[in-house]
Amino acid sequence: MNLTGHLGKIAGRFLPKRFFCEDALLTTHSHAFTEDLAFQRAYARGVQAAGKNYNNRWRVHVALWVAEQCVKLEGDFVELGVNYGSTSSAIMSHLNWNNVQKRFWLVDSFSGVDVRQLSQAEIRSGSDASSSENISSGAYNANLEICRKNFSEWQSAIIIKGWIPQCLHEIAAEKIAFLHIDLNSSRPEVDAFRELLPKLAPGALILLDDYSYCCFENTRIAWDALSAQLGFTILNLPTGQGLIYITPAIGS
Repeated sequence: MNLTGHLGKIAGRFLPKRFFCEDALLTTHSHAFTEDLAFQRAYARGVQAAGKNYNNRWRVHVALWVAEQCVKLEGDFVELGVNYGSTSSAIMSHLNWNNVQKRFWLVDSFSGVDVRQLSQAEIRSGSDASSSENISSGAYNANLEICRKNFSEWQSAIIIKGWIPQCLHEIAAEKIAFLHIDLNSSRPEVDAFRELLPKLAPGALILLDDYSYCCFENTRIAWDALSAQLGFTILNLPTGQGLIYITPAIGS
């Protein structure tokens, strides 16, 4: 056997036979969920909403699992930072939302990031320029009508346009079972959590899209400070997301 064949035999014995490399996540663990037809349908609906494939299947997989747990609880669903509606569309498709006796509140500025709320650290990192570039390129959805058209198939999808947290009083939900936060800016994220905390049902789950994601260190620092102050912990997920479980003690 020549050297190349010998090395190939060694590689076949010791190297993993499966890889998942997507959305800044590399693992050799099983990702069999990607072959599940129900997941594929939900993910495809999210791609349809965005008009592109973000190749973030594991991130969406986490969101679907969280939504499945929260749909059993009392309260509505809320997403802060809707953009084109990729994640929320996948969730609503997966849960067959027209048969769910809940409302889904979908909140976005449709104007990018509020630069007035950026910290000095975020400004130094270029968040203000990045927001302008994302609006110009279409990465940030600045057209409310696109969102309305996307969600028109679901009767209880309610879209709110406005700056967060100023517009949160428009969420007419007595209880919130599921909260997805993806604002790409630390201050409105933590301010929104503070304002909505009294409405969060016991057992509710809060999914933070960018808690430990690459280039969002300022977001993680802000959330860690809030969690220390209010007495809760955040599960750091390898997808870059963060997960918070609401107990009656939080904020008391």
